[in-house]
Amino acid sequence: MSLHWKKRLEYRLLRWQARFESTVFDRSFPWVAAAFLWTLFILLALAKSRELSQNSELASVMQSVWLIGEGYTPESSLFGQNYLASQGGFLIYPIAILTSFLPTAITLITIQSAALAFAIVPLWRLSRNVANLRTGTSAVIVAVYGLYSAVHTLNLAGFHLESLAIPALFSAVYCAFADKKYKYWAVIMLALVTRSDLGLLIAGLGALWVLEGKKKLGYQTLAVGFSWSMIFILGIQPMYNGGVFPHVDAFSEYGSGNPFSVLWGMLIHPISFVTELFSEANFDVAVALLAPVLFLPIVAPRYLMPCLPVFALYLTADVPSGEFVEAGQRVPVTVCMFVALVFAIQKTGRVIVQRVNVDRTVLGALLITAAVFFVANSATSPYEDPWAWGRRQPVDVARLEVADLIPDDAVVRAAPKMLPLLTERIALWEFELPEKYDDRLGTEAVRNVNWFIFDRSEVPIGWTGVDILDFQADLRISQRFVRVYNNSGIEAYATPQAAALLGLEPIS
Repeated sequence: MSLHWKKRLEYRLLRWQARFESTVFDRSFPWVAAAFLWTLFILLALAKSRELSQNSELASVMQSVWLIGEGYTPESSLFGQNYLASQGGFLIYPIAILTSFLPTAITLITIQSAALAFAIVPLWRLSRNVANLRTGTSAVIVAVYGLYSAVHTLNLAGFHLESLAIPALFSAVYCAFADKKYKYWAVIMLALVTRSDLGLLIAGLGALWVLEGKKKLGYQTLAVGFSWSMIFILGIQPMYNGGVFPHVDAFSEYGSGNPFSVLWGMLIHPISFVTELFSEANFDVAVALLAPVLFLPIVAPRYLMPCLPVFALYLTADVPSGEFVEAGQRVPVTVCMFVALVFAIQKTGRVIVQRVNVDRTVLGALLITAAVFFVANSATSPYEDPWAWGRRQPVDVARLEVADLIPDDAVVRAAPKMLPLLTERIALWEFELPEKYDDRLGTEAVRNVNWFIFDRSEVPIGWTGVDILDFQADLRISQRFVRVYNNSGIEAYATPQAAALLGLEPIS
């Protein structure tokens, strides 16, 4: 009696899969996959950058990097503070060395895309060598990572130094399980110099190692991570910000003045803190992060634990919402999400010939779910028309022409989308138009500058044509600036002296 066709198919699939269990494939595949993903990420990020859709957040990082490369302290006029005060990311210094002789924007995009893409390699090693998953299962995990919306958002939302921590943290988890002590501490330090509050995540990893029976490593990691964050929060970041921790105002609901008052406020008002933490908006965030991975990480909650303290602080901080801010805040949870996913999938399978065999129904459902949420929510979804990115409109050409027109020593205030084109200067400020016209806008626009860039494409809906005319007249008549460029809605105004130095004639 012949075997049932399902059994025959199962055997053939197993034999086919066994061909990919070779050492050569195991070593080469993650690097090939990472190179492919890196190429894709670079193309997407460069296309997004080419269409000039970035704003002050990217510009402030670019200005800080340029200042370091020129031998200045990173006192960004756009940040309004020292770059190191914001997140304590000292890794920005070696990156600034590269940008001193390479194009800033392209270099930053390339580095970030590489970090996000090559995080696949330690993730693959974790799934293969620690969780003992088969190549097919590991390949599905890698594919899900490549489809994860938070990763794509991070790739497109400007430059985040903490994105470089993702491959380092995956490597740290793998090295801890593989007992590679020296490599472990090397990648831990790499992660810490990207963002100071990642020390809280590192401390959480220490607690995880204690639970895993690696008590010595666990207590050491916990001490290093917690100490690092406390030194930066209480000492180094305030040192670069006039003695005050720069983010304490984000928790003003619980206290003011210093982090201890905030912590005390959270302790004595736990209901308020918990209510805010489990708000509807934060619930939506949690669902958006868990749904693409089929909620499987919940099956291995121990591996989600390390990110919970720092992620709770991100969720309760009163900071402006936006793609740029939120993208950086997703780094800790993204790392723990995929570590937990690896071990959750391991739990669902059973050991066959030293490897964990996972039900193909589970893997298929996971892959389909990841693809569906990618299409629905990702910043690079087909619905966002990524193939159309990079096509410059007349307004983009005008922005580039204005950027070439303004001298390097000019003191400039400009519309948000102009800022990334003007970062290689000490004095640069953002000018955002309010929803309603204000008679004082003209004075504010040209205060302490000799160049002002007005972008009519960014005028709020609440403005009328009369408001625009009044604003333009105020710049030219009341503030005595002259218009030296006007094309496709981009207008450049300069003082008569600045215009004369370049031989520019005023235009009507």
